[in-house]
Amino acid sequence: MAMASSRRNDRGRRPAASGVVMRNDGGTHEVEVSRALNQWAVTVTSIADNRMITQDFFSRRWEAVARAEDFVRLLNRSEPPPGW
Repeated sequence: MAMASSRRNDRGRRPAASGVVMRNDGGTHEVEVSRALNQWAVTVTSIADNRMITQDFFSRRWEAVARAEDFVRLLNRSEPPPGW
């Protein structure tokens, strides 16, 4: 007898091994650190329409995590940064 997975309709994102997924305080954007193309990728995605805002690549994981934290800080600002 086949059983449906309890997580089948769960739209929550799970990071790849040793990856990180962060959301801003408003819950409007998601910042993910994952392994891609033999490098660490930082991807910022809008949750509302699942649109990729930006993607950046780093050779070291700690650099990617630091940049992801910077993106979350920018997204949490009450006013947009200059030039946005």
